[in-house]
Amino acid sequence: MKMLPGVGVFGTGSSARVLVPLLRAEGFTVEALWGKTEEEAKQLAEEMNITFYTSRTDDVLLHQDVDLVCINIPPPLTRQISVKALDTVLMSFWTFKGGLDQSSPCFHSPIEETRNNTHYKVNEKRLK
Repeated sequence: MKMLPGVGVFGTGSSARVLVPLLRAEGFTVEALWGKTEEEAKQLAEEMNITFYTSRTDDVLLHQDVDLVCINIPPPLTRQISVKALDTVLMSFWTFKGGLDQSSPCFHSPIEETRNNTHYKVNEKRLK
C-alpha cells in the first residue's frame, strides 16, 4: 500500500474546517495545524482532533511528519509561508485571490505550476 505524505495545514478559517475532513477522507493524515494565534490553532486542532498545533510557521514546515503543506490564508502571509515551504517540504499547495484586483496576482514564481489560481510546487531535492 502506498503511503501518502503527512499534511500540515496553514489556516483556521472555514476553508480549513472543510479541507481537513476532505484530506482525511482521501487517506491523508493531517499532522500539524498553524493558526495566526496559538489560541486559534488550539481551538481548531481540538475540534478536528489534530495533535500538533502552533502559531509558529517553522514548527509546521520543519515538522518531521509533514511532507505536504496546504496554505489557505490571506495573501500577505501566503507569500511568506509559501516561499519558505518551497525549500523545506516535499510539496506545497496554496490558493489565494489576486492582488489589488482579480487580474493581478499577488505572488507568482516561474518555478511553480499553476492551475485555476491554485499553485503547487514539488521540491525535487526532497524526492531523492
